[in-house]
Amino acid sequence: MLRTALRPRMLGLLALMVAATLVCGLLASWQWDRAHRALTSRDDGPTSLGEVQDVLEVGGAVTNDMVGNLVDATGTFDPAEQLLVPGRRIDGADAAIVISALHLDLPDGSTARLPVARGWLPITDVTGADGELDPALAPPPPTGQVQITGRIEASEAASDGIRDGVASEIATPLLVNEWGGPMYAGYVAQTSQAEGLAPMPTAQSAFTRGLDWQNIGYAAQWILFGAFFLYLWWRSVRTAYLDELADRREALQREIDGRTDAGVAPDAEGDPVTAASASQMPPTSHTSTAPKDV
Repeated sequence: MLRTALRPRMLGLLALMVAATLVCGLLASWQWDRAHRALTSRDDGPTSLGEVQDVLEVGGAVTNDMVGNLVDATGTFDPAEQLLVPGRRIDGADAAIVISALHLDLPDGSTARLPVARGWLPITDVTGADGELDPALAPPPPTGQVQITGRIEASEAASDGIRDGVASEIATPLLVNEWGGPMYAGYVAQTSQAEGLAPMPTAQSAFTRGLDWQNIGYAAQWILFGAFFLYLWWRSVRTAYLDELADRREALQREIDGRTDAGVAPDAEGDPVTAASASQMPPTSHTSTAPKDV
């Protein structure tokens, strides 16, 4: 099989597969580096990225490098655009997060909404006498122009809708349907103190928790792809070698069949005897003995 592998065609195929493997290795190294940077930045704490307009485009995706870092935003809140997100457990208490829409002026003169998690409060503080959640019991947003600082976070997955000012998740698709657009993707978890609310804790979304493992998984996938290319070359060499063996067997069988058709036949002891050699054999004596007269 070594001779088959050293043939020019197979060596050319090997060079191609090695090149593909190197590309997969570079991509795996890139994903590993991203995972390492994500873990390192998480250990170093959040970084201030500046004004949100300079960091994120309206409707643009919140990338891995943005999540958990600090941004500043200046705008005005609309008191009519506020809702509650219950079902959270913060500092050992059942809590509800207060989400408000901050209107930001864009350079082109238009206005965009930025969802802001202004803080949280115990669920009992927003529960009415009838036992139902009442968003009107939450502290209203401040009036006039305000400047806030908070962590930029990715939108949560939307699994339910918004009913009577209560949402199940901090999901941009739900908020844009409720408040309208244009709207920034993701949201800002306010770290500066909001009146009547406790500051937002560190986000524990599935996006944040799975960041490093996601990139590590991608790196492992690229390594497997590279190994597959080398396996594909070995399989090609092995297939070519087995095909050549099969061809040799068929050629040998055809040669044997051809000799048989030319008059080669086995003798009594199993050795092949041709017609020419049979003619050179001495004739067999056929003598008969007449019976003697009695």
